[in-house]
This record gives sequence, C-alpha cells and structure tokens, in this order.
Amino acid sequence: MANRRRNMRGKRRTYERNIAAIRRRNAEYASVLADPKSRFKPSTSAVIEKSNIKSYLQRPADNFAQIAATLRQAYLNSGIVSGVIDYYVAHPTYNYSIYPVLGNKQYAIGNNMQEDYIDVAYQLNLLNINYWAPKFFKDTLLDGVTFYIKIEDSTGIAYMKLPPEWCRISNLENGVYRFRVDVSKLKQEQYDELPNELQQAFDKYHDNSISDDDQDWYDRKWYMVSDDGFAFTFDHNAISNGGVAISPFASVLADSLSLDAAKDNIDIKDKLDTIRIIHSKLPTDSNGAPTLDLKTARNFDDQMRSRLPDGVVSITSPSSLDNVPLKGSGNEGVYDTVNNGLEQLFYDLGISSSLFGGKTTSSNIVKESVKKDSNWIYTNLFPMLEAYYNFELSQVKTKSKIPWNLKFIRESNFTLKEDIANYKDQLSYGGSRLDYLASVGFTPDQIISQLTFEQQALDIDSIMVVKPTSNTISSKESSTGSGKTVVKSPNGNINNPNKGNVGRPETDNPTDDTDRLNDAA
Repeated sequence: MANRRRNMRGKRRTYERNIAAIRRRNAEYASVLADPKSRFKPSTSAVIEKSNIKSYLQRPADNFAQIAATLRQAYLNSGIVSGVIDYYVAHPTYNYSIYPVLGNKQYAIGNNMQEDYIDVAYQLNLLNINYWAPKFFKDTLLDGVTFYIKIEDSTGIAYMKLPPEWCRISNLENGVYRFRVDVSKLKQEQYDELPNELQQAFDKYHDNSISDDDQDWYDRKWYMVSDDGFAFTFDHNAISNGGVAISPFASVLADSLSLDAAKDNIDIKDKLDTIRIIHSKLPTDSNGAPTLDLKTARNFDDQMRSRLPDGVVSITSPSSLDNVPLKGSGNEGVYDTVNNGLEQLFYDLGISSSLFGGKTTSSNIVKESVKKDSNWIYTNLFPMLEAYYNFELSQVKTKSKIPWNLKFIRESNFTLKEDIANYKDQLSYGGSRLDYLASVGFTPDQIISQLTFEQQALDIDSIMVVKPTSNTISSKESSTGSGKTVVKSPNGNINNPNKGNVGRPETDNPTDDTDRLNDAA
C-alpha cells in the first residue's frame, strides 16, 4: 500500500513537471510573438505634413519606412483608408485545395496517395492558413513589403514579423522572396526574444568572426536568413529598388492629409458660426480713462465668465464694442472641399465610392467594381501566397515522393453564391469535386477526416434519411414499392386501368380508359 502511494505521488510530480514545462515553453513561445515591450515595433515615425509626404514619394526607395509608417497612421486616423484596407482583406475567402503534381518521371497515381494526401493536409492545418493569410495580406498592403520568420515547434507553427528598417529583399527563389537582416541594428535587449538563427548571427557579428568568403553574410553586417525567412511585396521591382518597396496605396497619403485639413476647417467654421461675444464696457471719464480700479473690473469680469454657457465669450474693456457677429466668417465652401476630397481619395484608392455609401446611378457600377477588385487580388495576392505555401509543401516527405501544390479557390465573399454555383456547374462536365468542396469551405483535412468519419463511423446515411416526397422518389418506386418507402395515393383504392402509365394520351379528351402512346414509356 505504501509503495502504491509513493508511485501515485511520483506520477503526480511527473505530471506537474510536464505541465510546468509545457507552460514555460508556451510562455516563451508567446513572448516571442506578442512582444509586450514593443522591441520589434517599427522605429520610424509618421509624417503629418503634406509637403513632407510629397517629397518622400519623389524618392520612395529611400523613404519607404517613413511612407509605411504614415500609411499605418492613416489606417488608424482615416475611416476611408481603414475601410478600404479591410475591404480588400475581407474580399477573398482564402479557401484552398491541394493536388499532386505528376511529371519528372512520376506518371502514375500510387496506392498510397491517400496517405500522402493526409500528410499534406495535416501540414497545411498546422500552417493555419485561414488565420495567417489575411494577416500577410493586410500587413503587406500597409507596409508595401513585409518580412517574416517562421517559428515552429511540436505544438504548432507561427510567424514573427520583423521591422522593415532591419531588412532588405535579397533574391527571388521559386516565386518566394528571401531577405537579409542588418545585424548591426539588433540590440542586446532584443537578444532573448530573437529566433535562434538571429541569435547566432548576433553573436557572430559582435565576435568579429565573419570572413570575407562567408556566403551567409554581405558587407559584414547583412545576414542572409535561411528558408525559414520570407518576404511579401506586390512590387515586382523590389529587388532592383534595393530590396524595398512601398504600398500600392501610398499615393493616397497626400490626399488623405488634405482631407484631414479640410475636416479641421469644418470644425473651425462650425466654431465660428456658433460662438457669441458679450462685451462689458467699463465706465470712463471725459478723458476715456476707466473709473473703476483694475481689481474691481477683474471681479466683475470673473463673475460674468463663470455664469456664461459654452460658446459664449465675455470681453471687458473700456472701448466701445456692441456686437461682433462671427457667423459666416469661415470658408463657406469648406463642405464642398471635403466632398471633393472624399471623391479624390476614393479615386486614388481605385475604389468606387458607391461601395461605401456614396452616390451612384447604377448598381452595375458596384458589381463591376467588386469584380475588378477580385481580379486584382487573384492576380497579385494569390500567386504570391501559393508560391510560399508550395515551398512549405515541398518540405513534406511523402511515401510516393510526388510533390503537391496548393491552389487558392478563386472566389470572393461578395460574390460567394455565384462563385460556388460556378464550381457546382463544373461538376456536370467532369470538374473537380475537391475544388467544389473547397469552395463551400472544406479544408483538405476536413474533406478526408470529416467526410470519412461521417460515412464510416457515424453511418450518417442511416441517420439522415431522406423524406419521401415527389421530389425524392420516382414513379416506379411509388407504384411498385421497389424502393425502401412506398407512398400511397389518397385515391389508391379506386380501380384505375391507366395507373402507372406514362406518356401523352392518344386523344385530346382522355378518360380513365384512354390508351397511352406505346413509345412514351
């Protein structure tokens, strides 16, 4: 009995140590991604002057960090900029399908391909595409170019985003951008939160142990990140521009600042239109000098000011001043200026203002705008994401050694019903069932796991029995009872010689005894 208690205590201690280790690992894992001290936050500040942003846009490669910081600030301050960015990010469904790539002396589908499919689907499940793909899209729209390092352990996969000031794109490898990190910009306080790869690079840089022929280094401070690092950008000239890029929405910044200034003018005009001035004239002698002493005049002025409502200003002076109307003294065209600025802002963004409640003369304008935006995403975003995820799939070891590719389903949340109907119609011509299942939201691991579970474990067909209606049974099943369910007519007891016959009667005035056409059966 004593041995049993000791064994139970030992098992309990082992369990508690394992739990503590898991919590410790998760805490370290979370600290890397959460960055509670903002040590990996971009250090560049946004600009607030229109003249500055115009000068930055003249040399975008030299000022890409300032442009990105200003656009991030505009996302926080401008409802239009944030609305358009969120609109683009919410456009695609991010549904995807996978398929084997035959070729390169691989010409047949093997018997173990189902196991390969399961392995590939499991890896994609760890990558959590439906969470990370929208984040990649949003960050790249704001920054113009984004840099990530994959962090992986036995519990899952996540990504650390590095500040753009540290990094530069170095090359393009099978459609995936790779990058370098300026190790001289890394600080000792960031060391513990860096991935192991960058910690080793940090140590090597500060030990002055970098040789001239080291292929992982450039100019003795730029470290070439391994395949765990990758970059995203919509600018195909990024490499020739020094490894940097700006957002496709960068041109909107100048007009966004102008619109903010126009809105500030509205506030000034509204204040001028509503403010009122009350003048208290001090008594004066024949020479115009006040007859009240300064202390008494100040007391009168303080008493009046303390009892005035908001929007009313008191002035106490010996000069003659009866009424100063400020209504209309502001810019009367300020509202037109704001409206014109809004239209220009939407024009710069390439978005129809009708999508956000603007005036329109036809609903087709909105529909065509949605299609245009969808095509931009399908052309620019999906190939970039597919290239990265296909690289990740190339690292999955399968039994057949046949490579697998991922394909994002070309569909939008704004035209979802039509897009699903398109994939459904393709089934009639031999189209892919996997693409159809993906279009309705099934991930590859769901397809193999959920559908197999339903059929083999639950025997769901025996649970979800189709109700017998005129749409679910044939006339033969109804008359002969060959189906599982026999549906009887309310007049089944009436002797009908033509019961079960089909086809058009030979006469235009048929009766119960009318013969049917023989070739109609």
